[in-house]
Amino acid sequence: MNALDISSITFSYDGAQGCALQNFSLTVADGRMQALLGPNGAGKSTLMRIITGQLRGYSGDVFIYNNKMPDRSALLSIGYAPQPISLYTALTTRENLRFFGAMAGLSDDQIVLRSKIVLEQTGLTDHAEETVMTFSGGMQRRLNLAVALLHSPKLLLLDEPTVGVDPQSRNHIYETLTGLNAEGMTILLCTHIMEEAARLCSSVTVADKGEMIFSGPMSDIDNLEKFFLEKTGRELRDE
Repeated sequence: MNALDISSITFSYDGAQGCALQNFSLTVADGRMQALLGPNGAGKSTLMRIITGQLRGYSGDVFIYNNKMPDRSALLSIGYAPQPISLYTALTTRENLRFFGAMAGLSDDQIVLRSKIVLEQTGLTDHAEETVMTFSGGMQRRLNLAVALLHSPKLLLLDEPTVGVDPQSRNHIYETLTGLNAEGMTILLCTHIMEEAARLCSSVTVADKGEMIFSGPMSDIDNLEKFFLEKTGRELRDE
């Protein structure tokens, strides 16, 4: 079974010239950790917002474990850690988890149990009662991930999950993701860090200018950064 099937997605923002995504198709097999790479303006974040039901008005289909979006069971199968930190910084770690757990429909007992687990997974157990505004960038990234994991998703979507973090937090996130994938969680990782994608992922999809231009096993690529530049070009993308 595939965790994610995207078929011929086309989407344009109101007032924009051209399409943010054009006839875009993507498959992610169950249990895989797959990289989604592309220059600025390739449509990666737009695709993530479509998969998670934040954007409508597109043509084409999105299936999550054979459930067509925006089916509720499909939505509940997804965990999403966006690039912008999506936390309430005036609240504590535990208060954030309580809020987002309730939003996901978890019971009080489930929130307590799952909070303990995700705090351990992200190395934040000792910071559960601290206010998020006091956290470093790496700690906030790890809590962003903890929120995405709180409801035990089958498919985890990550948009630049290690941007701006220190090496220790980055390594901890890598180890967490590797462990989750080994336990069977499917992960789609959107990143600009080629080393990150090559280290973590068994397959890779490259997007550019709203289109999918390559998808295949990571083992077929000798040098990912060189391959990426060959596929997308060397011109600057100041978008």
